[in-house]
Amino acid sequence: MSPPDFSKLRQGRPECPSDFTLDRLHAGELSREEAQEPERHVAGCADCGARMAERRAGFDGLPGVDPRVMLGRIRTGLDRPLPLPQRLLGWLRRHVAPLTMVATAAVALLLVTGQENVQPPMTRAKGSLALHVFRLVGDHAEEAVSGGTFAPGDRLRFTVDLPSEGFVTVLGVESSGALYTAWPLEPGTQTRFGEDKGIPLSGAVSLDEQPGRETLHLVHCPIEVGPPRCTSAGAKAAPVCPAGCVTTPFILVKGP
Repeated sequence: MSPPDFSKLRQGRPECPSDFTLDRLHAGELSREEAQEPERHVAGCADCGARMAERRAGFDGLPGVDPRVMLGRIRTGLDRPLPLPQRLLGWLRRHVAPLTMVATAAVALLLVTGQENVQPPMTRAKGSLALHVFRLVGDHAEEAVSGGTFAPGDRLRFTVDLPSEGFVTVLGVESSGALYTAWPLEPGTQTRFGEDKGIPLSGAVSLDEQPGRETLHLVHCPIEVGPPRCTSAGAKAAPVCPAGCVTTPFILVKGP
């Protein structure tokens, strides 16, 4: 498994911040020290200032698009995709990243399912445990849907929502029932986090070439339990973890 080079995903000149960095800056995910350099660059670069302005504007920056009307039509459960203007689709492909446009990700999931009763993984009660899987596509990342089809070599990164402070890991269960660690990949990685939403897990993973259905399980254990130590309970069951730990699944269907 190898991490993608997010530093190459950018518009503008080579010294301009990557799209991923601007997304994290806009979302407030960078520390004060990490944010200083991209903030200074954006302040002095007209191109990057425009890129940040587009992120801040969201749907309001698209002439002729009323997000209230669009979302209202989606909620009625239309049987066919919305006839969005071509300029909107192009703008979304080039500029919208799921880490900073959660509403857009929700719209995309609803358009794919076309069903009112489907509950995608990101639709959860406030304060619940959640695993968000992002797939690197072209020059940006897109949030994936549990149960979706993936290809060998797809590069993934994770963010998590935690209802309380504790230790986390992401375990994978292969179609054979074999258990493996999908995150963390490196020893010594920080796995203790406080209560929060959209916590990014460092690094990224690449899917191997073994086809079939796999399930990722986010495991969250309270402080008093310590880091998760789990065993496999079979291909169709959640791993067996210490008492007090909770899990949430995400299904991957890997093609040949």
